[in-house]
Amino acid sequence: MPSHSPIASPACLTTDEPGSFAAFSLEQRLPAILEGLIRHADTSAAHALQQLATEMQTGTISALPPVLFGTLDQALQPYIGRNWANMPFLTVELYFYARILLAFGYTAITPIDPFQTAKETANDQAIAALASQPEYCDPACEIDKLLHRAVIGNTADLSQHIMPTHEQVTLLIDESEVAKKLLTAEMQRIDLVFDNAGADILTDLLLIRRISPYCTHIVAHVRPYPMFISDMTLANMKALLEKLTASSIPAAHQLGQDIMQLLRQNKLILRTSPALGVPANFYANTALTQATFGDAELIIFKGDLNYRFFAGDQRWPHTTEKNHLLQHFGRSALCLRTIKSEVLVGLTPEIVDHTHTLRSDWLTCGCYGIIQVFTG
Repeated sequence: MPSHSPIASPACLTTDEPGSFAAFSLEQRLPAILEGLIRHADTSAAHALQQLATEMQTGTISALPPVLFGTLDQALQPYIGRNWANMPFLTVELYFYARILLAFGYTAITPIDPFQTAKETANDQAIAALASQPEYCDPACEIDKLLHRAVIGNTADLSQHIMPTHEQVTLLIDESEVAKKLLTAEMQRIDLVFDNAGADILTDLLLIRRISPYCTHIVAHVRPYPMFISDMTLANMKALLEKLTASSIPAAHQLGQDIMQLLRQNKLILRTSPALGVPANFYANTALTQATFGDAELIIFKGDLNYRFFAGDQRWPHTTEKNHLLQHFGRSALCLRTIKSEVLVGLTPEIVDHTHTLRSDWLTCGCYGIIQVFTG
């Protein structure tokens, strides 16, 4: 890969930046999530959630139990006693969801998922919709069509304040032809980091089935504990596959059967990855990347949150060259995402000029997407 002049690592996104999405999230988006949970929680959980809502406004960050959320308690240590409105954005979001789980009585023995019903509903609706999507369910569907569908599926994010319909999604970056060549390049191992339940996960499974003949095996990663409302865990994946294989909808049943066959053949491996529960920065942390993805030649980062994990939750200039991240990351990456946060790199001057014609909240509204390839 060609070398470039060193680029200084930009500052993290923080909750104390006026007018930022992080500040908006702390002031409005996260409290709205709590309000929704409080309405359906039992008395004990509702009381703990209400205390959390108050603490977010007037309290400080407190310690988490060790081990329960992996190493999140260690990552949080430098911020104990700090005001919520003076925190790295990704760190405080992960802390927020850990505190929600604690409010519901989450332990290692009783790993309660307060978002399970919402995910199951999203999955049921997405499975039913497969009946009207024969072109995408065809095992021979063109890969570039599946990539576009995967970006549209990523609108299904229950943690966001807005959920656009697929008709509202426009691609700012479309490198699907490059992605198709990469996906069919006969690799040994491709990794895919899952994001949301519902239409999002089903588009991922359709893509996995389609590209499986071109690599020895695929490793798919899920969150280590329930967070961001609709993000998939291993328990969610097992339940979804059972629903698919038992479905009376032929396309859904066939997809379930095909994915189960890939699992039995060890061509697909489902893995819970601890790094997806801490404020990770894969491009900059070689040891963490190696521990998580091993010898994978290509990592597919699905969704906005996983883009933040890949690039770091930092205020990158949007014209930052992709090669800067690639040189550190050390392997190819494919990002499929509807944009719902301010982290974005690799824009050409022409695309930057085009963004001036978009709605003012284009970085966070979820109406714009990218199929973006990082490869040497």
